[in-house]
Amino acid sequence: MNLAPDLLLLVIAVSFGSAIIGGMGGFGTGIILTATLTPILGIKAVVPLLALAGIIINLGRFWFYRRDFDARAVRLVLPPALLCLVGGTLVYRHLDPAPLAIVIGLVVLAAIPARRWLQARHLHLGARGLTLGGGLFGFLNGIASGMGVVLISLLLGAGLSGTAVLATDALVTIAIDITRSLIFGKLDLLDMSGVILGGMIGLASLPGSWVASLLVKRMGHKMHIAIIEALIAIGGVSILYHGIRAI
Repeated sequence: MNLAPDLLLLVIAVSFGSAIIGGMGGFGTGIILTATLTPILGIKAVVPLLALAGIIINLGRFWFYRRDFDARAVRLVLPPALLCLVGGTLVYRHLDPAPLAIVIGLVVLAAIPARRWLQARHLHLGARGLTLGGGLFGFLNGIASGMGVVLISLLLGAGLSGTAVLATDALVTIAIDITRSLIFGKLDLLDMSGVILGGMIGLASLPGSWVASLLVKRMGHKMHIAIIEALIAIGGVSILYHGIRAI
């Protein structure tokens, strides 16, 4: 998994830029990096190394928003997410991802009108919704990178907003990525070259997360929600497109 110097510089630059986008919306970094690295390394190599990189990426993101995380949401989402992650990772070894990507893309796109419908009626996802959604998020994370869009949609539907969404998402995702990395290593899907490259990607993202935190703190609540919804739409369309293209 040795990259030529020009490709390595490209990966570092993309890591920095995608961390700015991901730091503002809570996701997007994994999708962008997956799109960049897959033609170079292949999807089987990309998913495990991005799990490792995600630990560093989300540690940096959580640090900048650490005072705002929602402990209740973490308690409800994280246990089922970790449990279902194991099953998703085992399925990852054998599953054809194209049909699943189409379903995921449609679900993600439906999250925007669903959240607005709930908000218009002053309703939010309750404990059961967060628990079930956490299990779905964990399972999908075992299969593909860039599933932060699912968790962000879930947290918005539960009534979280602003930096609370970003901090809670980052804390849950840290635990998920640590578990994914351990499982991938146990299954011999992550070698030392992947560890090194994943670490470099994570470190290159930290300045981008810092820039994103400055931007988020200077924008209003409505603008931040609009940016997140725009990113959700882009993420959903991207997942759907790649699923249809892979059939």
